[in-house]
Amino acid sequence: MSHAADSFEPCQRLLAAIWERADEEVVAFGPQGESLFGELRGGAEALASVLAASPATRWALCFDDSLLFAQALLACALSGREVVLPGHQRPAALTELGAGFDGILTDSQQLGEGGEHLWLRLPLTASQHESPAPRWAAPTGLQLTLFTSGSTGVPKAIPKAWHQLEAELRVLIALWGERLDGTRLLASVSHQHIYGLLFRILLPLVLGVPFARTLTLYPEQLKGQRTPWALIASPAFLSRLDPELGEGECRLIVSSGGPLALADALRSAQLFGQLPIEVFGSSETGGIAWRQSQAPHTPWQPMPGIRVLVAAEDRLLLHSPFLPDGEPLLCADRIRWEEAGFHLLGRGDRLIKIEEKRISLDEVETRLQALPWVEAAAVLPLTVATRQALGAVLVLTPEGQRQWQTLGHGRFLIALRERLRPWLEPVALPRRVRLLATLPLSSQGKRPWSELKALFDELPADKMAGGGAGQPMRKEMNNNDSGAAAMQAATLPTLLEQTQTLDALVLRLHLDPALPWFSGHFPGAPLLPGVTQVHWAIHYGRQLLGLSGSFGGMSQLKFQRPLRPGQQCSLHLTWQADKGQLLFSYRLADELASSGRVRLCP
Repeated sequence: MSHAADSFEPCQRLLAAIWERADEEVVAFGPQGESLFGELRGGAEALASVLAASPATRWALCFDDSLLFAQALLACALSGREVVLPGHQRPAALTELGAGFDGILTDSQQLGEGGEHLWLRLPLTASQHESPAPRWAAPTGLQLTLFTSGSTGVPKAIPKAWHQLEAELRVLIALWGERLDGTRLLASVSHQHIYGLLFRILLPLVLGVPFARTLTLYPEQLKGQRTPWALIASPAFLSRLDPELGEGECRLIVSSGGPLALADALRSAQLFGQLPIEVFGSSETGGIAWRQSQAPHTPWQPMPGIRVLVAAEDRLLLHSPFLPDGEPLLCADRIRWEEAGFHLLGRGDRLIKIEEKRISLDEVETRLQALPWVEAAAVLPLTVATRQALGAVLVLTPEGQRQWQTLGHGRFLIALRERLRPWLEPVALPRRVRLLATLPLSSQGKRPWSELKALFDELPADKMAGGGAGQPMRKEMNNNDSGAAAMQAATLPTLLEQTQTLDALVLRLHLDPALPWFSGHFPGAPLLPGVTQVHWAIHYGRQLLGLSGSFGGMSQLKFQRPLRPGQQCSLHLTWQADKGQLLFSYRLADELASSGRVRLCP
C-alpha cells in the first residue's frame, strides 16, 4: 500500500483505511519488541465487545502505552462509545472532571483504585472477553471530547467529530505523508493531547508507519536508530539536543506546542539534516499554519484550505474546515500580516504556554485561593534565568501567616506547591512568591501587572510583605538568618568528604531519603530530579570554588542512571574560567550517573 496522499479515494473514510491494513504489518515497536496490526485489531475487537456490553457510553482514556491507547481508541470507535481525553491524568483533576465521563480505560493499576468510576485496565485478561473475540466491521466514526484550560480557569470541554479530525489528517497526509513513508515514528509528546493524537497515533495508523509505544524522553534515545526515522517533538525537547547526536537517517522533524528558537531549529538541521517543521494551532482550532525557520522572524504559512484574517485589535479570525460548524472563529492570538505570511504578536487572554503546556493563569489563581492559607492571589508569568515560570503574589489568611512564620520562605513555598500538585501540572506550580497585605488595583479597577512584576525584580525572596495596601513590608522574618540557613541545609545532601584532584573538586555526598526533592518524584520509585542536580552543582561551585555571576544557560545535559534515596554518590566539579563554564558530573562508584555544563555570566 502506497502512503502518498493520493492513496486514499476522496470518498474513502480514513478509519476504514486503518481497518483494512494487513494483520502482518508492523504497527508499533518498543521495549517489548515489534507489534503487528493483527494484535492491535484483535485487542480492539475484544475490548469493543466488553464496551458494548457496558452501560457506560463515555470513556476517559488515560494511557502511557501508545499501542494500548490506540487499541482503546479503535475499540470506542467500533462500539460507538465516546472518547474523553482529560488534559492530564492526576487523580484530583480526574475527579473534578468526573461528570464528563462514565468510565476510565487505562494501563495504570493505581489510577483506577479507590475511584468512583467504572474502570478497565488494559491489556484485558483472558477472563474479561470472549475467546476468540467476534469480528467487527470497520468503524465509521469516532466522537472525542478533549479537555483543556479555559480562559475562566475552569477546564474547557472541546468536542471533536470525526469529520474534523479526518479533514485535518488529509491535509497532513498531503503535506508530509510521502516523507513519512518507510520511517519509524518516535515522539516526545503525549498522545493524550490533540497534537500527539493526530501526529503520533492517527497519522501513522493511516499511513502504515510503525510508531513507538513509549515516549522518547531524552535526546540520547535518538542515538543508534538503525532504520529511517521521524520525530514528533516539542520545542523544549529540541532545545536539549547534544552535539554528538548526529547519526542515523532522519526524514522528518515536527515541532508544536510553543515557539521554537531559531538556534534550536538550525541545530536540529545541522545534526539530523532536517530543518524542523513547526505547526501552529490549538485544541479548539486544530492546525492553523506551519513554517520552517531558516532566518529570524520567519512568517507562518496557513495550511491548505485555511483562511486567516486580521480582525479588530489584531486578533486572528480563522476560517477552517477543522472547525465544528464551518463558522469563522475569532481567536485570542494577535497577528500581523505581511506579503509572505503572518507573524504572531502574543495572546490577548490569560492563557500562556510554558514548556509547551497550556496554562490558565486564572486556574492557578483559583487553586491557590481554594487553599486555607491563601485569601487572594495574583499569578503572572516571569522569566527566571532563560526559562519561563510562574510567580504568585499572595494575601495570606491568619493560618497562612502562621505557616509562613513557622516554615520560612523556602519551606512554605515547597509546602504550597505540594498542596497544588493534585490539581496542577508541575510547570503550572508557582516558583516565586511575594506577599502583600492586599492586592492593589489601578484607578480603572484593573490589576497593575507591571507593579506586581516589579516585586519580583526588587524584593529579596526572604522578605515578608505585609504593609499598607499594595506596599511590601520591609520587616524580615523572625530569626531570618538562622531560618534561611536551616532551610538551605534541609534541601542539600550530606557532604561526607571533599577532595581536590588535578582537574576537579570531588565531593562525596549522601542522599538523605528525607530530602524534599524525593517527595512526589516519583511515587513508588523516588529519584533525584535533574534540575536539583544542576542546582546543587551551582551551589557547591559558588560555595566551594568561589564562583560568581548569573546563570546563563545549560548544555550537554545527560542523565544516564537515576540517583535514589539513601545512595552515596560523588560530585565532580571543574571550572573552565576561559569559557565561563562549570562542568559537573555525578558518579555512583565508577559509573557515570549524569553530567552537564552550566554557563555563568559575569
